[in-house]
Amino acid sequence: MSACMNHATCNVQQSKGNGEPMTDYQRLQQALDSIGALANPAEAHGVLIGMWIGGGPTEELRWLAELVEEDESPQAVPAELSRLYRDLAEQVTTADNLGLALALPGEDEPMDRQVEALIDFAQGVLYGYAIENGPARRSLGDETREVFDDLGDIAQLDPESVAEGNQDDAFDIHQIEEYLSSALLVMYLQLHPPVPETAGSRRLQ
Repeated sequence: MSACMNHATCNVQQSKGNGEPMTDYQRLQQALDSIGALANPAEAHGVLIGMWIGGGPTEELRWLAELVEEDESPQAVPAELSRLYRDLAEQVTTADNLGLALALPGEDEPMDRQVEALIDFAQGVLYGYAIENGPARRSLGDETREVFDDLGDIAQLDPESVAEGNQDDAFDIHQIEEYLSSALLVMYLQLHPPVPETAGSRRLQ
């Protein structure tokens, strides 16, 4: 089973050893804690996506190295994190895929925690893109620059203010998640278009 299955966010219930339900997001947090990561799942996944967008496919261990202290390196990679990595690799290469499955908490979490995770995710994407020295903003198309602007706006949100001012549902976090899910996939494919398969390459397989 994949880390986030085909959902837009990680909110599938699984079971703890004591019988209480555990979400995929919590399982990812446990996996990150086990390697001494400084990031939560949202930020970690954002960093991974940002690295792929900025520089193309990134090695799994290089991604994980960005999540821990500089002088530390994971001795073993938890299965949950490997699945999260493989899922992204599959999602960006599946022809009929309409978006990325984002590692974000489910709607059962308090609004301020959902917003905090969304902020961490956006900051992670921007950080990952920067450390891979992605193309300069001025060289990007209008739509791609707009996505970066949106990520910057999200990264600067105040979760408490958003939660308190959301009585009229003016801030639709699920709509934002769906937007980022598709926009980030489109951005990746624009910067790293798939190489068309040729007859010669098929014969060599």
